[in-house]
Amino acid sequence: MANKIKQISAKKRNLMMVVLLFGAFVALLAETFLNNALPTIMKSFGVSQGVAQWLTTAYLLVVGLMIPMSAWIYESFSLKQNYLTMMGIFFVGSVICVFAPNFPVLLTGRIIEAVAAGGLMPFIQNVILMMFPPEKRGMAMGITGLVIGFGPAIGPTISGLILKYSGWQMLFIILSIVSGITGFCAIFAMQNITTPHMSSTDVISFIESILGFGMILYALSEIGNTGKITLTLGLVFVIGLVIMYLFCRRQLHLTEPLLDIRVFKNLKFDLCTLLSTISNIAMVGVELVLPLYLQTTRGETALTSGLVMMPGALIMIVCNPVSGSLYDKMGIKKLSLFGFTMLLLGTIPMLWFNPQTSLLVIGLCYALRMVGISFTMMTTFTAGINQVTGQLTAHANAGSSTIRQIGGSLGTALAMLVITLSSANAGANHSVALARGYRWGFILMLIFAIIGLIGSIFLPTAKEENK
Repeated sequence: MANKIKQISAKKRNLMMVVLLFGAFVALLAETFLNNALPTIMKSFGVSQGVAQWLTTAYLLVVGLMIPMSAWIYESFSLKQNYLTMMGIFFVGSVICVFAPNFPVLLTGRIIEAVAAGGLMPFIQNVILMMFPPEKRGMAMGITGLVIGFGPAIGPTISGLILKYSGWQMLFIILSIVSGITGFCAIFAMQNITTPHMSSTDVISFIESILGFGMILYALSEIGNTGKITLTLGLVFVIGLVIMYLFCRRQLHLTEPLLDIRVFKNLKFDLCTLLSTISNIAMVGVELVLPLYLQTTRGETALTSGLVMMPGALIMIVCNPVSGSLYDKMGIKKLSLFGFTMLLLGTIPMLWFNPQTSLLVIGLCYALRMVGISFTMMTTFTAGINQVTGQLTAHANAGSSTIRQIGGSLGTALAMLVITLSSANAGANHSVALARGYRWGFILMLIFAIIGLIGSIFLPTAKEENK
């Protein structure tokens, strides 16, 4: 495998990386692309907001279910075959959505898209980690982080602009065209630099993974959607945890596990995964809370909300490659401390947001937070992977990505629960109650930033990393 990588010129390697990342961008863009279109879809198909929201919830659920299987998929099939298949699946799902005659067909198309999206990100990260040695991974993963953050962040803005001039079907037409072009380019750009070996699939592990992760993510998603913890959701969550315990115990006794959880015996890897997860919570939490705050308490439009968040999305284009390059030179500890400090400084002013707060100030605070996330999310992820031996890299990637996905669901669920409970107990008029609820949502984001800053203190220095 190493010889195959050496035979590829820098030009071909960079071309492969561009095609890989463009595919990831399309999949991640689709996560938030529909947020602004939900009211239009509700009218088009005559469904309630709770039903329409499943277009987003189901997408995130299926993405989360696919991640634990990504290591097995990566090892069992050739690189080119993997990528073309996933882009093909995404294209088919998008086309189904374009011509959907009713809501169930539209939801089916979204689920098919998510099957591809869930496998794409861990797969792409695995390929990039393999193509670059540890001392050069920072820059490569920094650019990858740009895609991870920029895609979902820019989604509401782009869709808001499109919906101003066209119907919701145009969103899927664009996804179909872009995914089709990306797949076509991959035919010529992708090189088979891996040596696949078809490992046996443990059916029980597969079922436990689907049920365990599915029940946990479903419960968290529903809590986030409804802002309530019911007995049924609590029971589903507990059963999911029990199944995941059985899944983990089984993996420890298999010679070829679906997901090798032995990587979590490495405490440095665990700390880096925790910090990367906190960064993801900080990103997706405010991407959910801030637009809702702007639209419900200030009466701003969806397009205005997207434009307020655009500077933060754009700043990631600059900061992610810079943070990756600095990580290669300075190590993880200094970058993580700086990043979580920026996250903290950007979050503190949010506690005093009110109807008179300038949109410019709100945009600047969000942008400052995105600077912090740019310096922490993918750098801590890369630092954790670098702590793992080569043969476990794919499993470390899958494990870390799974934890990050669950963390994102947990963070959004907690944020919505805090907002709902705080608003309900405010004892004031509706607008004041909502403002109080969102303030507590921002306080929760502040707590996560503080935890991240404290955790960064225990990261290894650059000298310790290079030992």
